[in-house]
Amino acid sequence: MLWYYMYPSTEEVQDLPLYLISIGLHELQPRIVRPQGYEYDQFFYNTYGSGWLEMNGTTYELPEGSAFFIPKGMPHSYYPDGEIWDIRWMVPGGSALPEFYRKFQLEEGYVFMLQDESGLDRILNQMRMALIGHPEHGTVLAAGSVYSFMMEFAYQGRLRSTAETVDRPYENQILALQEYIGKHFMYPITLEDLCRVVPVTHQHLCRIFKEALGVRPTEYINQVRVEMARSLLLYSDLPIQQVGEKCGFQNVNYFCKVFKRYEHLTPLEYRNSVV
Repeated sequence: MLWYYMYPSTEEVQDLPLYLISIGLHELQPRIVRPQGYEYDQFFYNTYGSGWLEMNGTTYELPEGSAFFIPKGMPHSYYPDGEIWDIRWMVPGGSALPEFYRKFQLEEGYVFMLQDESGLDRILNQMRMALIGHPEHGTVLAAGSVYSFMMEFAYQGRLRSTAETVDRPYENQILALQEYIGKHFMYPITLEDLCRVVPVTHQHLCRIFKEALGVRPTEYINQVRVEMARSLLLYSDLPIQQVGEKCGFQNVNYFCKVFKRYEHLTPLEYRNSVV
């Protein structure tokens, strides 16, 4: 039987927009009953075996290859349909979560069939290896993969049906680039960095982004950073300069300029407008 549970300390990462609370895997998942719900949101998927989920007054069948999201505080239970049921999970924390759930309509919970679990497996293993390989700062490295995991989950569950926005010939490349940006948006990202993710020229890299997402690479990076900044402005009291720095803007004036371009308000005006 293969199983593991990992609950790393969050002391070093609690001020990040997203961080990891726990991950795990259990090939013989037992019955779980939580009449009062759980204190954190939970992302699940199963690779083989089948089971059942009771959530929000509805019973869902969970065949092999299914995935489900359970919001915190929602009463639920899940249990296997036979002796073997491989369940894998990720529990996130961070101030950016409410905005992410709103954007992808996950507030009430969600159940769907995966097209391919390999992407989730790969990211889950990245988090596990970060925690095992870097005992002192593994939580920081793992935090960078939380956004990638959630985006892969949302893509397969909510976005794949509207994948006209992603040109099929570039689908694998753009997903790899989005994953890299999701993990590294808080650091400087150059075109050279992206060209190492997918071995293409600068010109072809720009073509991939333009045809797949309709924007240039730098514009997409700024969109991700502004999205994270919006959540920090809403759900933290960090100074404006620190918000910009945590979202990858090394210069506060440039942060304010880019933020205003997208939101038509300065960061301070945006924060005051929703207080």
